[in-house]
Amino acid sequence: MRSAPKENLRLGSHVIALLLPQRRPFLMVDCVTGFSAAPRPAIEAARHITANEAFFDGHFPGLHIWPGTLTLEGLGQAAAILMALLAMRHAVEAEGGDPEEVLEALRNLERGYRLHPGFRADAAQALLERIRPFQQVLAVGASAEVKFLLPVFAGQRLDYHVEITNELGDKVRAEAEASVEGTAVVTAVLVGARVARPRLP
Repeated sequence: MRSAPKENLRLGSHVIALLLPQRRPFLMVDCVTGFSAAPRPAIEAARHITANEAFFDGHFPGLHIWPGTLTLEGLGQAAAILMALLAMRHAVEAEGGDPEEVLEALRNLERGYRLHPGFRADAAQALLERIRPFQQVLAVGASAEVKFLLPVFAGQRLDYHVEITNELGDKVRAEAEASVEGTAVVTAVLVGARVARPRLP
């Protein structure tokens, strides 16, 4: 499934929080490690599993096994980030701009959150003013062909790979895989639809 080479896009938790509605403890993506728009849109992301997770209080005391449903949730959130990136690129392209500007703007924002000397505050403000309309949510309506292959334990890093295989209007189908140290632990087909994030009070 990992067919598309990824562009150099690395985003941390602060930027991810601008793209996803979920918050701790239910935010299942810590970082984005790769992205490609072609030949098929794909994203690579990750979640570090620590022994301090609240979920381990009940799953299970004495043996910290990460709940498989949370791995599946992480794949869905990675897919939602992918949809947000694509929506931003399409909007810039529709205005006659270069969609690669979106990636550079996100890289710049990430530099700001890391106090990097190359950060440009003016460019970051422009992105923050435009980012809200693109916070679409990929609502996963079904997870098909899900296979839980191996358990995940505290101290491991979950790597997510999501690749869009079909689009029809607002409907999206994607192949997804979670792995630990290169070995697949969950594979699935995600089917969902793009929906606008509701404005909450």
